Amino acid sequence: MLLHRAVEERTHNLYRQGKIPGSFYDGLGQEAIPTGVTYALASGDRITPHHRDMGAHLVRGTEPSRIFGQFMARAGGVTEGRDSNTSFGDPNRGCVGHVSHLGDMVSVAVGIASAIKLRGEHRCVATFFGDGATSRGDMHEA
Repeated sequence: MLLHRAVEERTHNLYRQGKIPGSFYDGLGQEAIPTGVTYALASGDRITPHHRDMGAHLVRGTEPSRIFGQFMARAGGVTEGRDSNTSFGDPNRGCVGHVSHLGDMVSVAVGIASAIKLRGEHRCVATFFGDGATSRGDMHEA
């Protein structure tokens, strides 16, 4: 959790200095959720972390230097500078990159879980959702 906080504080400083293109969204105050959930998973389990779930990437072994490279759109980043600074995953570490419509990642996680079940494997998938996972158009008044 401390590493999650340190990486995000440094990333926020780089963003304020104009060294990070695009957006920056932090998970400050929420570090325990992705960190704790990911520690509870086995190495073969999958996780679909969002932009506020940096701890999941760190627990899975993504080096902070690669995360900084991702945010700064550098070749040393997780996706080698080819993807958005906030939407990245690392399939080698069991992290599935998220799509912009955050609520849709629930369906992605269910699809991954269905494939695991069809194969008869004993693994699981974890996903997160919070702010940005719903839109006004999805809500219905009673």
